[in-house]
Parts: sequence; structure tokens; C-alpha cells
Amino acid sequence: MDATTIFPLTATGTELAFRRSRSASRSFWLVLTRATLAAAAVHILFTLLFWALSRPALAWLNLGSVVLYLVACQLLRQRHNSKAVLLIWLEVHVHVALAVHGLGWDSGFHYYLLTFIPIIFVSSARHVGVKVMSLVVLCSFYMLLDAYMHDHMPTQPVAPLALAAVRYFNIGTTFLILGYLTWFYLRQVSEAERRLRRMAATDSLTGLANRRRAQEIAHYEIVKRRRGQAPLAFVLADIDHFKTFNDRHGHETGDRVLEAVADVLRDAVREQDCVARWGGEEFLVLLPQADLAMAQRVAERMRQSVAECSVHAGDQRLAVTMTFGVAVHRGDEEMERSIARADAALYVGKRMGRNCVIGEAA
Repeated sequence: MDATTIFPLTATGTELAFRRSRSASRSFWLVLTRATLAAAAVHILFTLLFWALSRPALAWLNLGSVVLYLVACQLLRQRHNSKAVLLIWLEVHVHVALAVHGLGWDSGFHYYLLTFIPIIFVSSARHVGVKVMSLVVLCSFYMLLDAYMHDHMPTQPVAPLALAAVRYFNIGTTFLILGYLTWFYLRQVSEAERRLRRMAATDSLTGLANRRRAQEIAHYEIVKRRRGQAPLAFVLADIDHFKTFNDRHGHETGDRVLEAVADVLRDAVREQDCVARWGGEEFLVLLPQADLAMAQRVAERMRQSVAECSVHAGDQRLAVTMTFGVAVHRGDEEMERSIARADAALYVGKRMGRNCVIGEAA
């Protein structure tokens, strides 16, 4: 198992926060759209049932609910989300009130009101006050309906066996809805947690590991090396004359240079290797199972690939080159000492004219 398996890398940074919010919102509305279609199907079953039980008033009530849910589904598809939510909210409350009034409290239609509790708090409504007020309205409606039915008899009674069947169906459906909503919520929390971990470990511009992630992977590889005595190489690379790109062509061009270099370095290494943006225009490459000679060959391949990459500022093709310093981990030393030797080799390369690969001094 290599370090990139332990610490998987993915791209994006602050953009991920925006994507996370949008992704959660899209998931919520997708679930709600599916729920409206499922609710319409359930009300079709109730329509057929109440026609069979010779209760046309209840059959028409459920047929009306089918129409309303189809309208709500269409509103959701057209992105009229607020109107759709209001329509669903009103439909459920009106249907529950009329169904309980017709069949009695034992019919179990009031259980559907409970499914709104998790929906209210998982919804994308931004203000907590709106959610709390919705919960207060829901609770008040539930208690008023309970108090009302204690003093009134059902107006559309059915046989005890049919009533029991309706009640158990409603109980089962309520549990199914609550279970699905719980699963949806846990999935969203898990996705958000994964994205946060990625954001904390990824450079937002290049999609490479950031400095913190590189340090974690380096420590992991050093521990693994001490157990098996396998070689471990550090390659520190710096873009030559990077400040010139920013000064002459603007920071947007400088960013494109960084992105292009990151792509080249990423493509030049093995799956078990790690390429990180170390800071500014500096990059760190970790090469497990690589001695100094092998690491220098890899660095030379990267140097040539960078020199051949194409970055343009308008009609002008920019000549991008890099200088590389290479060092290997020794004994029980800390990571910082290995990187310091790679850095020293890098600056030797800078003094020698740049665009070269320099190994550490023996």
C-alpha cells in the first residue's frame, strides 16, 4: 500500500466549498422530486382503494393529491422550488386533515406529518428561524388535529379490517420515508466530510497535494523506510524566472504556468509517488523506492518535459524551465534535513545557470 492510497489526492480548493454547497442543494431537490413522484403513486393506490371501499369523497381527495404532486414535480423541474415546496406543504396538511376527519385518528394519516421534521432541518433553507417556525407550525397543527378528533367521529368510516390495513400501510410508509431521509442525511454528511478532508490537503490552483499533505506523506514514507530500509528520494523543483512571467504578463499567466508545470510533473511520476506544491513556484516530489541515481533520472525526465510544455501569453509562447535539486533520506534523520539538502542542491543549480538537475553533495 503506497502513500497515495493512504492519502488520496483530488483537485480544487475554495471552489470545492462552493461545489459542496451546490452539490448538497442539488441532491436535496433531486430527492424531493423523486419523493413527489412516489407520493403521487401512493395516492393513486389510495384512490383505487377508496373507490373499492365505496368512499368516493376520499377517492376524489386522493386523486386531487395526485394532480397536485404532479404539478409540484413539474415546478421542481422548472426550478420553481419555493412554489413547489409550498404546494407540497399545503397538500400534505390539507390531505392529512381531511383524511383523518373522514377515517378517524386510527387511520394513521397524521403520521405523515412527522416526516416533515427531518425534511425541515435537512432542507436548503438558510435561516434557522424559518426552520424553527416551520417546526412550530407543524407541531401546532398536529396537536390541534389530535384535540379535534378526540371530540369528533369519523365522517367516512370503513370496516375495521380495511381501517387496520390503511393504518399499517401508513405506518410502514412513514418508517420507509424516515429511513430514506436518515440515509440521505448521513450520505450528505459523509460526502461533506470527505470534501473537507480533500480541501485541507489539496492546493486549490494546481490540484496537487499541498505542503501539509506532503509533510504527512513524507512522514509516512519515512516510517515505512525505517521498517524496510527501502530508499526514499526528495526532489525539490523551482520554476526559473517565475517572477518575470508575473511582472511581464500578469498573474493570470503566472497561474497558467503553475498549472501547466503541475500537469507535467504529475504525469512524469509513478502512481506511488507524490507531487506537491511546496510554496509559490516551488514543487516537492517524493519518490519512494528510489535511490539518488534513479531520482536524478526522474528529475531529468521532468526537466525535459517542462521545457517542452506549451504555455502562451497571447501569441507568444513562453519558455518555461525548471531547476531541480535531488536528495535521499539518510538514516534516522528528520524529513526537514533531507529537504534542506535538496534545497541546497537546487540553489547550486540556480547558480550554475538554471534549467538543470543537481544531486546532493556526498
